Amino acid sequence: METKYLLYFLLLVPANAQLISPCPKIFKYEPQSAESDRWYGTVTLISDSELSGVWLRLIFDKPSTQVGNWFGDVATTDNIQYVLKKPNYKLAANTPLRIRFFVVYNPNESPPQLTMFRLNAKTLCPVNEATTEAFVMTGQPLTSSILSTTSIPLSNPGSIVESSHGNSQDEDSPSSNGSEIFSGDFPLQFPSQIRPSSRPPPSVQITKNVGCGTVATRPTPLISYGQNTSQGQWPWHAAIYHTQGAHFIYTCGATLISENHVITAAHCVTKPQTTRPIDVQRLTVYLGKYSLKKFGLGTQDKEISNIFVHPEYNYTVFFNDIAVVKLKDPADITNYVRPCCLWEGSVELESVINKLGTVVGWGFDEKRQISDTLLQTQMPIVSPVTCIYSNRDFFSQFTFEKTYCAGYRNGTTVCNGDSGGGMVFPKSTTSGRNTVWQIRGIISVSVALQGEGVCDPRHYIVFTDVAKHLDWIKQVMRR
Repeated sequence: METKYLLYFLLLVPANAQLISPCPKIFKYEPQSAESDRWYGTVTLISDSELSGVWLRLIFDKPSTQVGNWFGDVATTDNIQYVLKKPNYKLAANTPLRIRFFVVYNPNESPPQLTMFRLNAKTLCPVNEATTEAFVMTGQPLTSSILSTTSIPLSNPGSIVESSHGNSQDEDSPSSNGSEIFSGDFPLQFPSQIRPSSRPPPSVQITKNVGCGTVATRPTPLISYGQNTSQGQWPWHAAIYHTQGAHFIYTCGATLISENHVITAAHCVTKPQTTRPIDVQRLTVYLGKYSLKKFGLGTQDKEISNIFVHPEYNYTVFFNDIAVVKLKDPADITNYVRPCCLWEGSVELESVINKLGTVVGWGFDEKRQISDTLLQTQMPIVSPVTCIYSNRDFFSQFTFEKTYCAGYRNGTTVCNGDSGGGMVFPKSTTSGRNTVWQIRGIISVSVALQGEGVCDPRHYIVFTDVAKHLDWIKQVMRR
């Protein structure tokens, strides 16, 4: 039996646990990642008959803190047996379905091990065969880098949802029994001691009587497919971070729409698979942020006083995927921080079909590397019929009268832009240095690349239509 050893610089934590698969052909442990409090594994499910709905029961030898996955909802009553369920999933006969999941546990104790799993009440594991696969998990690794990422770096416009054809999995927002927050498109962690002052540095001048949608910085030429921006070029773009221990983790984009409010996607500020807002004390909004890894000139951090989730938000199909976040203290309006205008043109979708909207965010560049600085791209809005017929199984589920689709669908569109970020258009009566920008959409959901946790540039992106929610937004802002 070949044993693989993973070597780390170790803290003095008692831990050496050997994880052995009870069914090596259909369940595999992944090599230990830098995350010392969890392990990842993949089960392969095969049924000799077609199944309408999948219920996978995972049984462990001891309780765990949490089990998460990218396939379906999770339920448990004892933290030993977990049920991963997706009632609407169609599993074809003799077609392998791979489900990746993770188990969180106390790193000072031996990890829970999978002993059995069942598919729709039928035991698939253990089977009558020898166990051959093992690897050694070491103790808690000592990390010395200032910036660390999770084991699954993610970047995509919107919450990635698997196509109903079935083999891609949503690596954006894993379901778990204990997860309290959307994990983000590519969650990056920052030590807490680098939190900047909430006030702008003295060298940044506070500007009075500035209208919405205006820009002080001379913009760089805007070209499609993910071009660089300059600092202050999109002063309303905001970043939402959440706290996890001693770290701030980037979660979503947002758009400043007044001195006191930002708007974002509802799935960015609600507990996964619910409509309940996240505790405001766990979230921070950063304004004027240009570099994802640094807090530079002009950046302001703002605490949150309230989160208003749209009352008709449906987390299953992302309908009304919009929320207004109220800041505890008003933003200081500078050349780097300015609000965007709410939509003032026609609310009919036909008025913007085939028009180019602009999206910014810290997404993938043309080399599919996560960008450190804001990228910008233009993409056209397409008709609902064009969108749905491009991938009927997917878009028929996630589009309705208050969403729209945009993109090129030619394989060249860079997937930059983040969940919750805005799509903006210039007002038709303005141009040049006097251009005034208004927000029309919020990045909501996209199709995943098969087997990867990033958006598929061959498909359109679904946006929440801000113009269809103006009455609700304005009502909330008056509170």
